[in-house]
Amino acid sequence: MKYLFSILAATTLFCSPVATQAQQPLNMDFELPGAEGPARPWGWQYYWLAPHAEAAMDSTVAYSGKYSLRISGKEAPDDAFSHTLGYWIDPWGLKGKRLELKGRIKADNLVGNARITLAAWGEAGKLGADTVEVQGRGDTPLTTSWTSFGMAIEVDTASYSIAATVGVQGSGSAWFDAFRCYADGETIEEAPVAPEFSAAQMEWLSRHSTPLEGSGATPKGKFPDSTGLAAFRRIAGDAQLIALGESTHGTGEFFRIKHRLLECAVREMGATVFAIEANQLAVEAVNRYVLFGEGGAREAMSVMFNVWNTKEMLALIEWMRAYNLKNPQNKVEFVGFDMQDPQLPIDSLLAFLADYAPEVHSSADSLLNSYREAWRQQYYPSGPDSVRQCWLDNAREVWRLVSEQEEYWRRQAKTPEAKRRVEWAIQNARVIRRAARTAFAQDIASRDEAMAENIGWLLAQRPPATRMIIWAHDSHISRGESPDSLYNYFQGNSMGAHLARRYGGNYRAFGLSTYSGTYSATLNFQNRAMVPIEAFPSPGGSLDEALHRIATEKKAPGLILDLRPGRDQPWLLYPRPVRFIGYMASDYSYEAKMAIPYQFDGLVFIDETSHSKMVE
Repeated sequence: MKYLFSILAATTLFCSPVATQAQQPLNMDFELPGAEGPARPWGWQYYWLAPHAEAAMDSTVAYSGKYSLRISGKEAPDDAFSHTLGYWIDPWGLKGKRLELKGRIKADNLVGNARITLAAWGEAGKLGADTVEVQGRGDTPLTTSWTSFGMAIEVDTASYSIAATVGVQGSGSAWFDAFRCYADGETIEEAPVAPEFSAAQMEWLSRHSTPLEGSGATPKGKFPDSTGLAAFRRIAGDAQLIALGESTHGTGEFFRIKHRLLECAVREMGATVFAIEANQLAVEAVNRYVLFGEGGAREAMSVMFNVWNTKEMLALIEWMRAYNLKNPQNKVEFVGFDMQDPQLPIDSLLAFLADYAPEVHSSADSLLNSYREAWRQQYYPSGPDSVRQCWLDNAREVWRLVSEQEEYWRRQAKTPEAKRRVEWAIQNARVIRRAARTAFAQDIASRDEAMAENIGWLLAQRPPATRMIIWAHDSHISRGESPDSLYNYFQGNSMGAHLARRYGGNYRAFGLSTYSGTYSATLNFQNRAMVPIEAFPSPGGSLDEALHRIATEKKAPGLILDLRPGRDQPWLLYPRPVRFIGYMASDYSYEAKMAIPYQFDGLVFIDETSHSKMVE
């Protein structure tokens, strides 16, 4: 808990009662620590991580206040990337204005350069930029006292983001301090992010919102209570695929309300499959536990991403096992649809080939060996383009070898178990190819497309009327149907967008959001420990902040908002900032803007939330 207390103390400035209508704070003077403490100023995110370089708040060298930001490098500039941090500023209230950034910079023994940039970005790329750079060269490294700088851009009305960046390339150190922003000559310390909702718009939101009577799962031993979930059942309708999102992976109430929604869907709506954003074959260990009692729940769930190893998830798994014991003729399955880690699929495929196609086994083993070994040495391995291209080419060749024989294997499989093994082998070959494709592309879109394809495969293996509950991040389950791709998650290439195009109204998506509280996340890319983090209260102009006011008025812990009628309301289709937190902590987390009714059919809103509890 020491992390939470230190972060709560650090964020007092932004969490005071006046934060009800808070906008985006601008911590341009580096005075406020972020979630990592003094390792990184609040709101300043890693833009590019260079090897042999580091950044930190520095209380020993400051021009004004308590802290400056220091970036130090240890490599010659020809051999190093720029080590850069960036601050993203919402341009909504700054469009058409002249934005200035002024401050101070100091260098010590700098060989290379220290750079400050200010740029506005639009769909066509940079719409305006200014750069300040100081350099030291060769045998004359640069050492300076505090030097003032100034830069300015005109914020184009087409801008969707403004970025201020600071970075060092090479060896030596640079300090940055006393930054201040001006809009048309006036000092600004926060940025408005969206228009406030009018009284009529708030009335519309209230009329289409149903209060939740609670956000918890059914207590153990108690009769399930679905009171207050009629809105969920109505919005879900007869859809075969019902997706439940989350704006953070580490919110305890999100786990518990989704547990309750799953229980409702199983008992009252005929759902028999629960699918989660976790590596597909690995999750079969959990499935064997909930179906047959093989092993133990804690051991089985350990194969999933660390973010899912929570007491709330353990309770859900134990409920599924208990339900299946009481309903042996109508069991509910626990399956996965992610495909990032190829190790288990490779091992499983090779074991299958050793039995079914020994003449192919050695070739497949040789082709996949380097990719498998890279994963064994480092989780999420990276490498030059040529290495990643080799992984992909080899995975495609293995897929070709498998696909040439798949129909023969299907004809030879006479028993249900043999047929199941054949289908899993073919699917594992697909997953290996998809994982290699994502590793090569290094993008989200290829992963989301693969996850959608995996859900299709899961459905194809089951009776036609099978109803499935899907659990993933808001960004993954989003429908992505805005005509302007800029205001869709992943520009309309999310998993949910693929599913919506394929299944239409037979796919329903529910986002999950909150106004304030805490959540669990890692502090940075290097540290995988999950710790409690304070969530920044939703800014004015966001849908979350409006729902907070409605929930407060209705004295409800949360709401279910039907977003389908909102597709006829231009004011609600206007891009609004959404909370977007994945595995890693975010100080502000409202940088992204979405046309929300085009992303979700319904929104489950919990007003105040707490962090998920990790299984020890």
